[in-house]
Amino acid sequence: MNTKIKTWAILLLSVITFTTSCTDDDISLAEDFIGVSDDFSSFKWYTSGTKTTSRESEKVINLDTYVGFFDVSENALSHQWTIPESGKFLNKEFTETDSIYDKFIVPSTSLVSNDDLINVLFTEAGVKEVILFDTFKDSVTDAVLVGDYWQVEKVFTIDVFKNTNPECKVFKYDYSVDPENPTLVEVITLDASQDPTEESASSWPTVSIEAGEELVYVDKSTIGRPSSRKFYLNGGKPDVSSKDTAVIKYNKLGVFTANMESSRAGDSIPKYTRNKLIPLNIEVLPSTKPFVIGGNAQLEDRVISFAVTGEAAEAVNQKDFFTVHVTNEAAGFDQNVAIESVSINKEDATLIEIKLVDAVFNTDEIEVSFNGGNIVSVDERVLVDFDAVPVKFDLGENVLDNDWSSYEKNRADFWKSAMLFGYWVGNSNDDNGSTSAPIWQQTDEKVFEGNFSVVYQFDLSKNMTLQGSDFSKPNGIPEGTYRISYMIYLEPGNTMKMFTTAIQVPFQLLEWDIENLPRGEWVEISQVVTTGAIPSGKRFDLKVDISNNPGVSGAQKMYFDAVKWIPLVPRT
Repeated sequence: MNTKIKTWAILLLSVITFTTSCTDDDISLAEDFIGVSDDFSSFKWYTSGTKTTSRESEKVINLDTYVGFFDVSENALSHQWTIPESGKFLNKEFTETDSIYDKFIVPSTSLVSNDDLINVLFTEAGVKEVILFDTFKDSVTDAVLVGDYWQVEKVFTIDVFKNTNPECKVFKYDYSVDPENPTLVEVITLDASQDPTEESASSWPTVSIEAGEELVYVDKSTIGRPSSRKFYLNGGKPDVSSKDTAVIKYNKLGVFTANMESSRAGDSIPKYTRNKLIPLNIEVLPSTKPFVIGGNAQLEDRVISFAVTGEAAEAVNQKDFFTVHVTNEAAGFDQNVAIESVSINKEDATLIEIKLVDAVFNTDEIEVSFNGGNIVSVDERVLVDFDAVPVKFDLGENVLDNDWSSYEKNRADFWKSAMLFGYWVGNSNDDNGSTSAPIWQQTDEKVFEGNFSVVYQFDLSKNMTLQGSDFSKPNGIPEGTYRISYMIYLEPGNTMKMFTTAIQVPFQLLEWDIENLPRGEWVEISQVVTTGAIPSGKRFDLKVDISNNPGVSGAQKMYFDAVKWIPLVPRT
């Protein structure tokens, strides 16, 4: 290796040491110059970064950070760097562990440098330019001949992002005019100019709400191009929210505070997060409203749980005040079932849990009621009695393949299959419209679960069948009784009355009455079917017949999603 190339390689590695940690990429970067001839002229530059990003002339960085630039051109007669007015030259004394660079700023007002290496600190947000101007005796890439010399100018564009700065508004509900339809009232605004401290909390305004009421936090952050936010809500439920509008319920008595962070992150933008206190004292007072059941009762693993309108403090010896009634018409079962215990959920005190002695079945209908007990809230209210309410529970696992039953497998190049794997549009009359306007097709226009649904769009001028050819693959479906269900969305204006489904083997035709279903929303429809064993590879077809829709005309549109076959377990 000749002396000049050795010098360049050493210089480049030295530069990398000052601007980044030295990696295999950095060593490879320096070795790019080994073997270059003394007589060869070239214009070449690098910026701080990895082996890939160091060759980029456009950078995105945070405010008050630096970029290293180095000119490694061969046989340049002169070179000059020019930086923006807000830029500052840094010396080479800082290390990778430094994050504040004030003491490394070169004390000069000049915006020009003739050094091979410059480190530039960017102290102002916006798109900034650093310019490298070199001259050569011989022609080099991108150079222009001016007089006797070749000149080349390279502009580096640096997008300097402002630091994120949390801003938000907080609202409360005003129940004074119409308790059933409260209005939102602004409580406080946190703006970019504020930076509250804990020491100033005594001077903050106070908002008073009753236990069980809510505050609404709305993110208003725009500075620094944020991509996300988080609210941290001491005493709230939930106590952390990443929603841009967070509705937070307060159940515990006391005085609480909150804070929020505004963050920026992504593959092509610099990361930054800032957290600020929200200058508001939140006083939660005892509620004047009744302490009542606040939602549906749910069953999971022999435990019935239901929400109440506040946090429960005590539920001792309460099982005798609850009644759990189970009905199973097929089994002739109609009686109360034994309760093992009643308790408050350990992680969420707004949930009451009733543990049953015996298992129940997915063919059962269950109700729960409460009368004469003494479950007390944290603000000393007593739970109000309630009559029998239905208990909802997960009926079990779908026996169908999820990709097939939720229309997830895309076959975009084949319109005769409705753009779906595992399906086919077919009988002697069916041609699925055309490639540009298929009658059945996979879509992401409206989806209940997953990424896709299937849409039917036609004028009922002929019968149309979507054959579910992969319905019973790969292992078939055992004989038994099943709850078959669809999620269906009927477009406003849809006047259809019925569609049918058919099990191919053993054959069974099922009729689905949709005439009186609501339009413009997802609705679950279901029916219970008993069938013999279905071999692998048999079909489950979805058909729209003209004869089942007398008097229906004009364009009709509906979506199907989430087909389920759930085995029902009989009570014996």
